[in-house]
Amino acid sequence: MELITFIILLFIGIITIVSENRYYLWGMYLPILCLFIIVVRMSGLDTDMITYAKEMTSTGYDFYYLREIVFWYSLRFFHQIFNNEIIVFLFMDIIWIAILYKTSVNLSKTSSIKNNLSLGLIVILSTSFPLFFGYQNIYRQLFATIVSLYSYSIINSSYKKSIFYFCVSVFIHNISLVLIPIFFVNKLLKLNIYFRVFLSLIVSVAFIMLFSYASQFKSAKSTGVDMSLIYLIMFVSFLILYLIKFKFRILDLFRKTPSLMIVIILMIGLFSLRFDMISERLGMMFLVFFIFDLYKYSNTIIKYSNRMIFRLFLLLIFSVPVLLFNSSRLFLI
Repeated sequence: MELITFIILLFIGIITIVSENRYYLWGMYLPILCLFIIVVRMSGLDTDMITYAKEMTSTGYDFYYLREIVFWYSLRFFHQIFNNEIIVFLFMDIIWIAILYKTSVNLSKTSSIKNNLSLGLIVILSTSFPLFFGYQNIYRQLFATIVSLYSYSIINSSYKKSIFYFCVSVFIHNISLVLIPIFFVNKLLKLNIYFRVFLSLIVSVAFIMLFSYASQFKSAKSTGVDMSLIYLIMFVSFLILYLIKFKFRILDLFRKTPSLMIVIILMIGLFSLRFDMISERLGMMFLVFFIFDLYKYSNTIIKYSNRMIFRLFLLLIFSVPVLLFNSSRLFLI
């Protein structure tokens, strides 16, 4: 049932992208997305979701919980209200879908072209494998990613509010701290782009050195697949295409897709450290921000056919792997 519903959702997503009709988004895509999430929850819990369900009744106050207090204590609070793990997850699913939709709306406000489904980011992301693994398994990272992405979407319109929500994301999952260079390159106080790029590169290198230092004390669990290399190849491929597109004007690259170069530097560091599990999780988080930048760029494409093909490419390249990879198909069976 999950597999069928996912395929239907993906098909509706294709129709929505091709038609560029926001009424299809509101009347068809969003209801089917909610239906799919209900099917996912009613089909039972897997892997990490079982752990999250158990933690709803936890009473501990260890530093492990306090450092990510927003997520862990929200689980406990909602469980005290609903007293049912599935209802808690469904309620929290409504929250992340609403935040993601609001993020899409924020992005649409930057579009210079009206009535072109500029708020369709939610269509690309909802079936993408980074978010799929989030609501199926790594739920804490999903919430941290969505909240930090919302923060990213308002960084130029409401800077102080953006900082606040980014801090919230850190207390959902401390891994959000690694996103700081991506935020810096987009906006940092009133510094111009030259200083922002320079500082972001410095902070990225600093994170790599921190990873290297931490690797002496903490081992990373291997997934059996070197995901760091896979993600690195993916990002570098996009970099080459974009360098050609922008005629090797580096600053234009930072303006159009500010996350790309920073992500590559961080992934090079993770690849050199051979942290398969960490690189896989961070790689998925980075991809969400890169997809945001790519969709923002699509809002500047004037010609309908080029814009539609580009968005359709984004939808399929990040959603079809869910149906192809064994690790993701297991969640749908």
